[in-house]
Amino acid sequence: MSATLLVIAGEASGDLHGAELLRELKARRPDLRIIGIGGDGMAPYLDRQLAHVKDLGVVGFIEVIKHLPSLNKLFHRILDAADEESIQAALFIDYPGFNLRLANALRKKMPAVKLHQYVCPQVWAWKKGRIPDLGRTLDTLYCLFDFEPVLFNGFPVEAIWVGNPLVETVKAEVSRESFFSRTGLDPAKPLVALLPGSREGEIQRLLPPLAELARRWRADGRHGDVQWVLPVAPTLSEEMIQTHLHGTSIRAVRDLSYAARAYADAALVASGTATLETALLGTPFAIVYKLNPLTYLLAKSFVKLPFFGLANVVAGRQVVEELVQGGVNPDSLSQVLQRLLDPTTSAAIRMDLATVRPHLGASGAAGRVAEHLLKSMEA
Repeated sequence: MSATLLVIAGEASGDLHGAELLRELKARRPDLRIIGIGGDGMAPYLDRQLAHVKDLGVVGFIEVIKHLPSLNKLFHRILDAADEESIQAALFIDYPGFNLRLANALRKKMPAVKLHQYVCPQVWAWKKGRIPDLGRTLDTLYCLFDFEPVLFNGFPVEAIWVGNPLVETVKAEVSRESFFSRTGLDPAKPLVALLPGSREGEIQRLLPPLAELARRWRADGRHGDVQWVLPVAPTLSEEMIQTHLHGTSIRAVRDLSYAARAYADAALVASGTATLETALLGTPFAIVYKLNPLTYLLAKSFVKLPFFGLANVVAGRQVVEELVQGGVNPDSLSQVLQRLLDPTTSAAIRMDLATVRPHLGASGAAGRVAEHLLKSMEA
């Protein structure tokens, strides 16, 4: 008998995880009808796409408030679609603020529907008060890190460590020779990868100081041979990126995000999943993080961790430098980048980054989630 699954991803990293999982689901159950929200990766597996992840790509307290009308409209459209399609289960991929609210609404409106969350919200960093809500609302919580399931002991939710899908998805898209040939960059010269994020707000805050860094280094004879590459997320328009790149030699590329980092000598990376990806690729990097000032002040009252970068959180210590708010300026970025390009420092960072991989589990996470989710739907 055919069944319908609602899947909601809210950002580029969720679309990446979602694409792998939906592929595994469809391989096992070709007749499974999947509706929901995803990006370009998930779209081929969605029988009905309710919206694109770029419609949900909002980060920060203040930013969310500004977009509340459109988010609320989409929220109710999803609930209506779930009812129309008579879904048997819902799968939420990360994006906790929106998805937890949606899970609660579905629990009240359609109590028989099984609710699953793929990627445990970072309650250990931001909002430990959400643990009881997650623990009582969800049927299953698929965790990417080994330290997460124990947080939900004593609650009805089944919290399972499935491993992190990044261990198998993170690999250079093309060979080193092909990468330099396609981009027109010189493999004999130093290469720096810039990753200011996948959301428009992140670009507006992080790309200007990164671009200014590139301009200054271009004007400085000591750094004249350094090349710059900027992988553009599929959620971003080329026009918006280019408005920040005038006067620089930064090469913007698409579909080569992993290769750009794998073959770079150093990278400056926005906080988030991209830091774990870069750690797995083994490229020395620093984490940059800049929010709306009011959002940052509010966030400081919630975050209880010594680090904000995922690579450092997973390692349990600082393996890469972190620059936050006012620290994300051309002068500080220049000092950090010089350290990253120093051969001795670079070698030490590469050794430290190798310690991150064991914390992410075995390959096959998407397959394990697919198997468990389908058995739950059949029960």
